[in-house]
Amino acid sequence: MKTTYGITIIGAGPAGLFAALELVKLGVKDIVILEKGKSIDKRDKKETLCGVGGSGTFSDGKLHFSLTLSQERLLDFVDREEAQNLLNYVEKAFLDFGVTAPATPASFEKAEHLVKRCERYNIKLYTRKCRHVGSDALPGVIKEISNSLFQSGVTIIPECEVFKVVKDKKGEFKIETSSGEFSSKIILMAPGRVGTKWLQDMAKILGIAYEYQKVEIGVRYEFPASVMEEQTKIMYEGIYSVQTPTFDDTVRTLCPCPNGFVAIEDYGGYVCVNGHSNSGNESPNSNFALVQEVVLTEPVENTTDYAISIAKLATTLGGGKPLIQRLSDLMAGRRSTAERIAKSLIIPTLKDATPGDISMALPYRIVKNLLETIEILDKVLPGINAGSNLLYAPEIKLRGSRIKTNKQLETQCVGLFVAGDGAGVSGNIVGAAATGVIAARGILKSL
Repeated sequence: MKTTYGITIIGAGPAGLFAALELVKLGVKDIVILEKGKSIDKRDKKETLCGVGGSGTFSDGKLHFSLTLSQERLLDFVDREEAQNLLNYVEKAFLDFGVTAPATPASFEKAEHLVKRCERYNIKLYTRKCRHVGSDALPGVIKEISNSLFQSGVTIIPECEVFKVVKDKKGEFKIETSSGEFSSKIILMAPGRVGTKWLQDMAKILGIAYEYQKVEIGVRYEFPASVMEEQTKIMYEGIYSVQTPTFDDTVRTLCPCPNGFVAIEDYGGYVCVNGHSNSGNESPNSNFALVQEVVLTEPVENTTDYAISIAKLATTLGGGKPLIQRLSDLMAGRRSTAERIAKSLIIPTLKDATPGDISMALPYRIVKNLLETIEILDKVLPGINAGSNLLYAPEIKLRGSRIKTNKQLETQCVGLFVAGDGAGVSGNIVGAAATGVIAARGILKSL
């Protein structure tokens, strides 16, 4: 097996894949992608975090193409016009590789009506162009991308965990992996959100600066699909943001899954929850993440470790599984039991969860903020505050550190580039893909 390459990409998520696509398009050869997880053909649906395609492969498959929320991170590297051009560029690529899902909202005029209704209650509703591919259809798109790279001569090595990266005196990178040692002149690190902590460790070894960012901690909230039915018909995805009355913190919904399912994300030492829905939207329930933004200051700034500690506590209380609780039980200050969950008017879509008390895992401030937000959202989503609705914990978005780079996403370690969510420069599938394109163009300039 060849062990020396001109360019090594660590991580075969959207950032790594789109970087390789762009490098091939620019005429660059001798590229290898090292991926911790399995190939797209061998990945199981339970292997949600690692593998070719990244953590988004078995997600809800929502692709966002508006310059709002996490996509605004692109503005740190390019101007507004170029940022939107990048999003359009990524959209065209996804369409070329088989995405057929229509863009929503179909009517921005109707969406604007919803926005104004929310404004009356001090609720911010974000609208953005979205294509819902579905967790059943997105793996096929990833396979088309993977096949295209293979045909272009790019080597993808799955089940290859990277343990350590060092740079020798000659300026060449040495990469220790579970498949042996590799050498490369240029490296792009794109390990995805699951690799946030790993990338922090590599940054310390290589002397690369990084800074902690906010994390988002909360629950996955499940309710009857009828609650969001009106909004879903207008736009598949709406993001609601609230400033809580007691603490004045920002709490928002994320990743809504109309007629979707709640799923487990297994990080090894702890578990979290997420949501997904197929292109056919078969479930009678809907769900979304309900999370609070958390930023820490001196003397403790490590938001990543803070979030992970909460996830580990919740996992301990759940006996290795996520916690599930009825809203009425949480409001009454009592734990949920299997018997109480059975009294709920909705049937949980995640069966492998432990009835318990979420307030024993999440800090009081976060629980208080979540309950206040649910009460406020009931003004525009009647039924969202019903006692039978279910909360699953923990839902955590690890965007806790950002690697410092130049505009081309090259770090202070010459020849080492980063991209994607794990590096803190993006926040979703399309954003990660766009940063992969930026990094690829930066690599070409360095060559």
